[in-house]
Amino acid sequence: MHLGIALSLAVFISFLPALCNADMRPIKKLRTGMPPYAVAEKIARHNDQVVTKRPANEPLRTPSTPHMIWLADCDARVQATLFYPDPVDTIYTVRNPGNQLALSAGAIDYGVNELFAPVLFITGNTNSDSLRLFAKGYNHLEPDLRRDLDGLRFALGEQVENGAEAEPRLVEKNVDFQVATALKRYAPRIESGRLVVIGGVIDLNNQYGLGVNRLIIININGETEPTRLRGMHHLVRLDKRLLNLVGRKPWEETTKEVKATIAPKKSISRAKTAKRVPQKKRRE
Repeated sequence: MHLGIALSLAVFISFLPALCNADMRPIKKLRTGMPPYAVAEKIARHNDQVVTKRPANEPLRTPSTPHMIWLADCDARVQATLFYPDPVDTIYTVRNPGNQLALSAGAIDYGVNELFAPVLFITGNTNSDSLRLFAKGYNHLEPDLRRDLDGLRFALGEQVENGAEAEPRLVEKNVDFQVATALKRYAPRIESGRLVVIGGVIDLNNQYGLGVNRLIIININGETEPTRLRGMHHLVRLDKRLLNLVGRKPWEETTKEVKATIAPKKSISRAKTAKRVPQKKRRE
């Protein structure tokens, strides 16, 4: 009797989702953050403040040649106010995952060939979600985002280092690749002196030890060697303290020197021990 009731309940429970037309897939949790209605209110209120604060007799701004085209990652923490006092009407901004020139080539072409901006400024940043996703794997993402991140293979290769220590090297390698791409694409304007391509790293989490949010210039028109970089006429107005901040990750060169000095010592010591062993055997 009890067995029959149990079987009937089991059959009923198994068909219950179908009868109720229920969707048994897990529901994605909403990401914590500011609710949309609060964002909408901030948008409307801030714009109202901007409009009401503007003097009625202030002349309208006319479009002018921007000081630069800025190609950056889409990280919301990276803003032009980190390195430029008044970005309004002076910076033509282009952003995408991994600050890739190929992803936004048309927009950058417009800034170079139509707006005649004299500087193309390409920045990567440490603590980058885009590079971290690429390094760890991104097959679980949506197709369009996978396609965008897949472009980083040309800059970083198929397999890349992982971890906090490797991240600055990846950022620098990507910036160098994007600068090299720009040098080929806009060669006539660069050779005529009408365009300068500058590559830099915005250090969001102080991996260079020079301060949080520090901008480090690492590449100008393909020049990457720190000493020659500091001597370029494009940086002639920088004082000594700012010039000392120019140049790529300082411990890369140190690591190379250490490896170069340690390796010969190891080989010599092994050679000596190899010779000593036969001598002891002969004495015995």
